[in-house]
Amino acid sequence: MGTENPQVKTLLARQPIYSAQKDLFGFELLFRHEMGSSAHEFGEELATSEVLLNLYTGTNQQSDLFSRKIFVNISEGLLLSDAFLPVPPESVIIDLSPSIQVNEPLINSIKKWRDAGFSFALDGFDFSPRFQPVLDYIQYIKVDALNESMSEIDSKMKNLSHYSVNWIAERVETETQFTKFKELGFTLFQGYFLAKPTAIQGQPVRGKINNSIATIRAVSDPEIEVAEMTNIVNRDPSLAIQLLKIVNSPVYSLGREVNSVRDAIVYLGLIQVRKWIIMMSMLNNMVASSGTVNLVLTRAKACENYVEKSHAVKSDQAFLVGLLSGVHLLFGIDNKSFFEQISLPDTIKEAILEEEGVLGQTLSEIIKTEYNILQNTSEIADQDDIGLSAYREASTWTEEVLTVADDG
Repeated sequence: MGTENPQVKTLLARQPIYSAQKDLFGFELLFRHEMGSSAHEFGEELATSEVLLNLYTGTNQQSDLFSRKIFVNISEGLLLSDAFLPVPPESVIIDLSPSIQVNEPLINSIKKWRDAGFSFALDGFDFSPRFQPVLDYIQYIKVDALNESMSEIDSKMKNLSHYSVNWIAERVETETQFTKFKELGFTLFQGYFLAKPTAIQGQPVRGKINNSIATIRAVSDPEIEVAEMTNIVNRDPSLAIQLLKIVNSPVYSLGREVNSVRDAIVYLGLIQVRKWIIMMSMLNNMVASSGTVNLVLTRAKACENYVEKSHAVKSDQAFLVGLLSGVHLLFGIDNKSFFEQISLPDTIKEAILEEEGVLGQTLSEIIKTEYNILQNTSEIADQDDIGLSAYREASTWTEEVLTVADDG
């Protein structure tokens, strides 16, 4: 009899959308909260961030999601901010709430989002004339199959026949409804008759970003360069690991290996990294204690220092090995499970899981040094001088970094 993995949680839900031939077209992503809060209660902007971060960092078992169109609900405030979502726009359709205020600022924002490559859907469309000004910029219109009579829908659709839109029937619950809406000219369908929403489960990789305000301020500098962004990210284990998980999500389908945080930043691009960091900062949950963050950061820096002194391998790879060795401490996810969710070079995985190769030997030496310094001081006299020096220098560096973060 199997046992449930307490690390696996419901991250979000998805409901399929089908064509008139009952072929899968895409999915609507739905917010789910472990305490039962609605997106409105949780905060619509936070709910959008939660859904996307959980999708990109919590699971890699949903590759079919990334090969289909994804409908995402976003708040009016986020839409008007022109901040755009840090996701490939060609795969995302923005669902506009039926309660959204139609005005000139909204229309201007929709135009900007469309120029950036996003498409739009009107959710719960009731044929109200107030939506007329935005219909030229909408690609999908969703109509509630349970709210309108067939004759009224037929008449109202004919009045809008000059608009180039795809009609989606929502809440389709019977074969009869499906057939009738198909006859009316609907081309896409969503509802319990076709498929109920299903939960997406996984292991959320989420932790507090050190001093979020200071971090956001730093990464928002329009003149920031890759080297500086890499330094900022490397100083925060939670942030670094979340970015690595994002760049390894199925949507990016990397054709090459990510060997360092710098590689991840270069691949995603500074603008996308900035957006992801801001979204992570909005969901500023504390999982690990400050002492744990200190330990993992010191371990990573010590690995980097060690190989720099021995000139064995690239120092950024050693830093990454030290950082990822602390996944179980930072997020409560065992390292083996984490590596099943992320594509990294075998040399890095084997170094952490098997202590193999130069990187594995480096990690082993630093962890032994860490143990002796923190818990077994009687053995320090027999400690390797390079390892001891590397760790002590790393401790000083970490203390300085965290002090600057706290003062930021």
